[in-house]
Amino acid sequence: MKPSFFTSSRVLVLSLVVLCTACSSTPKTSLDETPQQALNSSVFEGLAPNTLPAGAKMINEQTLILGSGDTWVGKITLDVGKDAVIAYRFFLEQYPKQGWTLLSTVRGQTSMMVFTKDDRNATVQITDGTVVTSGKAILTVTPRVVSPKP
Repeated sequence: MKPSFFTSSRVLVLSLVVLCTACSSTPKTSLDETPQQALNSSVFEGLAPNTLPAGAKMINEQTLILGSGDTWVGKITLDVGKDAVIAYRFFLEQYPKQGWTLLSTVRGQTSMMVFTKDDRNATVQITDGTVVTSGKAILTVTPRVVSPKP
């Protein structure tokens, strides 16, 4: 007895559904940690201690880090919650303690800070949250280019 067209189609569709489901599911790295949290954890661990405010959540899709420890460069985008003032204070108070020199700062709905340390510059842009959105901090660290004197 030959299988009917509808039976073959059902088997094919069911097989595709199972295959797609298997490919789309990602295993958890531990019982309590999702792959996204694991990536955040590994990136945070690769940075020097006290680089980012406590409680900040990295937005991986908007983050690019090259290097690790005290020599990393790149851009980190953080969700800092409703109270961006805490993030602003963190950078203003903690970065000078870590050897960064504050060059300029502007405080407002969107705040900016510029720091320098050894051969790197850091720019921090913090946007206040609203009733419906979280605050965001963007930390960009770049190598400092020193022009040769003529």
